[in-house]
Amino acid sequence: MSQQLSKLFGLELLSRSLRPQTLTKIISFCATSASLDVGSTLHAIVIKLGFCSNVYIYSALVGMYGKCGKLWDAQKVFDENASQKCSYLEFFDFWLFASWFATKSNSFVSGDVKSGNRASDDVQFLWGLVGTGLVDMYSKCCKNGLVSMYARCGAIHDSKWVFTLMKEHDVVSWNSFLSGYAHHGFGRETVELFEQMRRTRVKPDNTTFLIVLTACSHVGLLDKGLEYFNIMRNDDLLEPPKMEHYATIVDLLGRAGNLHEAQAFVDSMPIEPGASVYKALLSACQVHGNKELARCYATKLQQLCPNDPATYILLSNVLLTRGYWDDAAEVRKLMYDRGIRKTPGYSWI
Repeated sequence: MSQQLSKLFGLELLSRSLRPQTLTKIISFCATSASLDVGSTLHAIVIKLGFCSNVYIYSALVGMYGKCGKLWDAQKVFDENASQKCSYLEFFDFWLFASWFATKSNSFVSGDVKSGNRASDDVQFLWGLVGTGLVDMYSKCCKNGLVSMYARCGAIHDSKWVFTLMKEHDVVSWNSFLSGYAHHGFGRETVELFEQMRRTRVKPDNTTFLIVLTACSHVGLLDKGLEYFNIMRNDDLLEPPKMEHYATIVDLLGRAGNLHEAQAFVDSMPIEPGASVYKALLSACQVHGNKELARCYATKLQQLCPNDPATYILLSNVLLTRGYWDDAAEVRKLMYDRGIRKTPGYSWI
């Protein structure tokens, strides 16, 4: 990738038509592809060409260094241009640190996090940055980022500690806190926290309800899930449910063994059911081995997403669950005959 970028950039130089917009795009691409060597070279060329005062280029440089893990270099670039009153001052806020650490934490999920240890060394390093004053610990943005980052790393107690320290909570604070509990299997605790949130002045949004409904589905709290969904549907002060909320209710009913209720729920939807709703129904059919209903909704799903391999795989699994080996093989054959392939999985381990 670095060689390709270097070649592309070399052509730009040879053409003698290099513009700040071009530099900005290439630097941003270096950030997404983690091409630090090329990005550093571009930084040197920026200085040489006299583009030091360009706001967009330096915003891209700050982002590139931050996403490549070179936080001190990002800070240095920012400090060199901090006197400029421009929109990118907000760009270099805590989210740069939080998103980088949260993304990096995925690489050690099977280690520190699953063993039940406290936050990783990288998270502790972030606290060092807070201590040096590079990050304003007293800003709500910083604290929300810490709550989210600790939760995503599996450090639920640390997430709760930061959340408790906050004098004020907004909907982002609550969503970060709730999602951490829900994601790591604390479904009932998620519901308790949501009830606590309802007693405050913070109004839950669609994301809040999606988190709580998913938690209810995973721990089998059917009545609570339906209660919260009806609150969304009947309270004029709240946003109406979206497709993902309907899909979660279908999943909730299916996991609880209420397959026909799930079917009736889908048939009575005020909006046209989407792919996520039909996939939730097919998953429920797999759990309960309902071949006829699975074929019915698989057909509708194929009409919506004719090239989605999940449709064929879900239907095949339903048939296998009931022992219809020949029918399942026929579905798989149809999938391959149409040139549809399952996206292969991969692991960073």
